Amino acid sequence: MIQVSNLSKFYGEKRAISGLNFKLEKGEIVGLLGLNGAGKTTTIRILTGYLIPSAGDASIDGKSIFDYPLEAKQKIGYLPETPPLYEDMTISEYLQFVGRIKKIEEPKLTSEMEKVIEKTNLGHVKDKLIGTLSLGYRKRVGIAQAILGDPEIVIMDEPISGLDPKQIVEIRSLIRSLAGNHTVLISSHILTEIYKTCDKFLFIHKGSLKQELSLSRLEEEMNRLAGWEVGLSGKPKEDLSQFMKTVISENDTVSDMGSGKEEEMFLVRTTNPKQFKESLFSKALSSGIQIESLKKQEVSLEQIFMEKI
Repeated sequence: MIQVSNLSKFYGEKRAISGLNFKLEKGEIVGLLGLNGAGKTTTIRILTGYLIPSAGDASIDGKSIFDYPLEAKQKIGYLPETPPLYEDMTISEYLQFVGRIKKIEEPKLTSEMEKVIEKTNLGHVKDKLIGTLSLGYRKRVGIAQAILGDPEIVIMDEPISGLDPKQIVEIRSLIRSLAGNHTVLISSHILTEIYKTCDKFLFIHKGSLKQELSLSRLEEEMNRLAGWEVGLSGKPKEDLSQFMKTVISENDTVSDMGSGKEEEMFLVRTTNPKQFKESLFSKALSSGIQIESLKKQEVSLEQIFMEKI
């Protein structure tokens, strides 16, 4: 649905993005991840037709955003980081205004408004002035205008920035509900929340795409970087060290963490935790070794991101 080819943008000699290549398939929710200033907003503004690139191309469902801008934009619903809201309008008035801009004619406009109001849970506040709404509800209104008219592609720039934990959960659930019916691209620097929302992740740093990972590959990376702390007793330390070497696979590693109160501690890094734990328990039982503790070291998405860049 979205194809980006060698996309670059320079402001004089300053590079915003350089040589970006990626694609989004129909129905995917994809996270564009990067630190502030990485080039996420520039990329999104080019995809939505707000900026002209210095080089490269981007197509929306096969239509170049530059050669066929009107046709391409008609397939996109866009939520900027700061939603473009008119505070002296009610939610209903605003959505009607946006619908007319999108050239949605009656009676379809009324039914489309009812649909997005229900989907974004705005029914009980639809007649309130936007200027009286909290930030969370303003984000909802921004999403409602983005999906009004049922666009095939929805692009959101930092949709959860500035929200409290309860609002984040609500907006995350709302975004997940778009999967399948819409192709969604979300930019964010809040990695933990994007992990809970997306199917695929694009890591961007200083304007360049560093890596693209599916959710399953990201979870593999988390397992790879995470460690398992194992506490053993029942035999001398040298024997326990030798035992630990027998329970790990060829590509796993084990290191000595020193002695605890009643146990010897080891750190194992493995890409197959299930296999490692099965081997540990079965061999410990047959070797007369006591497993005193087994604890997973959690790894943050920030650690993974910093490794990728």
